[in-house]
Amino acid sequence: MKTGDIYGIVYNAATTSLEPGRRPIARGRDEASEEAIYQENPQLLKLLRSEFEAVVVGHREGDRLCHYLPPSPARIHAFVYLCTPEEVREFSRAFGFLNILINARLSVPADELIAAALRQMSQAQEDGRKFQVAAGKELAVLLSSQYEQLKSILGRLR
Repeated sequence: MKTGDIYGIVYNAATTSLEPGRRPIARGRDEASEEAIYQENPQLLKLLRSEFEAVVVGHREGDRLCHYLPPSPARIHAFVYLCTPEEVREFSRAFGFLNILINARLSVPADELIAAALRQMSQAQEDGRKFQVAAGKELAVLLSSQYEQLKSILGRLR
């Protein structure tokens, strides 16, 4: 964690071909591991790329975590890391990021993404159930006029 870190929630991931219009083909049906597939097919490392999409939900300014968009986008060669459980606990102490997720226009339903993110975050908590209840209360305020959406998200938290 350092100043300038940007936090995002991944909502889409895909492995694609480097050649436009060409679809990747699964290999190694009889291999025991993913590593074995790449050992038998070393050309795959040069033919495939993994892409992901994430919605930015916050950033770090000095010692402070902000639950809003950073002043500038991530650098093109910035590295991406999975947050540690400690970072997840720190980030999820406040629920300011929920408003970003509720209003995001993504290729996946916001309800599904919010529920999945909260389920994942609850696993990093000392008391996951208490975290989910607090998140549910925050969602009830944010979605007070959208009962069906609130019900949909809360039903997926289990």
